[in-house]
Amino acid sequence: MVFEKDVGGKQECTDYVNSDYAKDLDKRQSTIGHVFTLSQASLSWRYTLQSTVALSMTEIEHMALMEAVKEAIWL
Repeated sequence: MVFEKDVGGKQECTDYVNSDYAKDLDKRQSTIGHVFTLSQASLSWRYTLQSTVALSMTEIEHMALMEAVKEAIWL
């Protein structure tokens, strides 16, 4: 998923979000990641194993988006 924001017509802030349902086969945990770019330069990124077990792909996508939104608010 990609979220873009045009800031005054000069710089573009983009957030790329990705998730993988149950990537860790032993623990059945999912991975999430996101990267914020500003004018094609990485501003902030994160790739991590979720601390909780998701029951569906929809749930892990929701978790990934919420982590990205929290980072966007912080930025």
